Amino acid sequence: MSVNLATPINADLATRFMESLNSQAIDYCHWKSNLSLSQALAGEEDLDILVDRKALPNIIGLLTDLGFKAAVLKSGANVPGIFHYYGIDARTGGICHVHLFSRVLTGESFVKSHTLPFESMLLDNCDYIGPVRVASRSAELALFVLRTFIKYGSLLDLLRVAGDPEAIRTELRWLKEGGDAAEAVSLLEKHCPVIDRALFFKCIETLEDPTSIAQRMRVARTVRRRLRIYAKYTPLTRLLAYAQLLSIKLRQRLTGNRKNKTLHAGGAIVAFVGADATGKSTLVNETGRWLGSVFAVRRVHVGKPPSSWATLPVNLLLPLMRRWLPHLRRSGVSDRGLPADVPSLPKAGQGPRSLIYAVRAAALAWDRYRLLIKVRAWAANGDIVICDRYPTDIIEAMDSPRLRELSAKGGIKAALYNRLARFENALYRNMPPPDAVLRLRVSVETAKQRNRNRRDEVGMDDEDYLVARHREIRDWYKHGTKYIHDIDTEQSLEATILNVKKAVWESL
Repeated sequence: MSVNLATPINADLATRFMESLNSQAIDYCHWKSNLSLSQALAGEEDLDILVDRKALPNIIGLLTDLGFKAAVLKSGANVPGIFHYYGIDARTGGICHVHLFSRVLTGESFVKSHTLPFESMLLDNCDYIGPVRVASRSAELALFVLRTFIKYGSLLDLLRVAGDPEAIRTELRWLKEGGDAAEAVSLLEKHCPVIDRALFFKCIETLEDPTSIAQRMRVARTVRRRLRIYAKYTPLTRLLAYAQLLSIKLRQRLTGNRKNKTLHAGGAIVAFVGADATGKSTLVNETGRWLGSVFAVRRVHVGKPPSSWATLPVNLLLPLMRRWLPHLRRSGVSDRGLPADVPSLPKAGQGPRSLIYAVRAAALAWDRYRLLIKVRAWAANGDIVICDRYPTDIIEAMDSPRLRELSAKGGIKAALYNRLARFENALYRNMPPPDAVLRLRVSVETAKQRNRNRRDEVGMDDEDYLVARHREIRDWYKHGTKYIHDIDTEQSLEATILNVKKAVWESL
């Protein structure tokens, strides 16, 4: 039975990686689940690579040269001898995961429970499937049988393996067709003599026949008892490991992070800035979904920060003030990109109007400041935070400081206005910069057409207002930002998304 290696989605990166391993004569093999190798090459599953520990510096250097980035578990123990590297395929934007091992740590799915003495057995008995050096089927058969019965000895794993016995039988048949059970026994006698011939064939017979779960569990107890010298945990430490795992899962649920990986280089703040009709919301959502499939990711809308207790009264009163004082509404292009939930820009010295505006601008600055302090803390803790909009240093630009101090100081109103202006400007100066910014650009003509097309979805902005927003975003700048990428969104959505993924990955 042959493995189907049709052109995979991530063929470029995965194939280049494998060919580089071969050309450098690195001692490695893909050591498990070779029946599903095509899915692994396509980025749908991990590439499980076992490497001789002496070759670790070479393979890590190779991965780095190919643009792979090291990742670690954000919560829980990072186990010595296991490494995670992720790379992006430049042709498709798909993420390839190389799960690198310098020892055979396997067993239970949720907590790798056994360190088996099979490194030389697997590395010395290899074949090739396409460009990939894989463990021979006889060697993999020996490992597969033991891995399976370790799982049958775990109540949590039992729910998984018992639910799909046919998948186990399918992989077992594939291994036996291309391998030799007698050779597998000989390998076990050499590398793991605690598993004798009779027990090994009993295991195969139990997997092949429609035996009950109880029978499989009895065989599993025997296998695990023989392998106890290779067990990673005592009964107590195993219980503690599962308790820690449960705690991590609960924390992920509470924080909204479904993944527990973070880049070894640390977290990052990635901001998307652009005028209306540049595709900002679509690209923010796509980037969050793409990175969130692997890493701990959060998404925030900096343009519309949540209210704090201090600003909630102001934010609740604003709609009522608009109704009672309609002359405070936004006045189009003269407001130079002011968000719809902010009153129009007043002229200096307009009394109550200017003070109301200043209070609202200061409240918005406070909410943004509080949100971005949290964002920086999340990034410092390893999260990748995707921001929709981000303040700039340019006064009166979109999502930026709105207030300038009045030069003519006269009376208490001017003094209060100036105090609020200083407060607002200080908040914006102290907002932490993002690590990477993607400035989305599109021609004004295209923006106008997209604006007309979405009339029935979210409403259409005034075109003069739209033009003003586009002028402002060209000059977006915040001191301390490490990377600024200009993204042309005139092209197709597919091409734009690919360019965004490349720019984001380069910045992480």
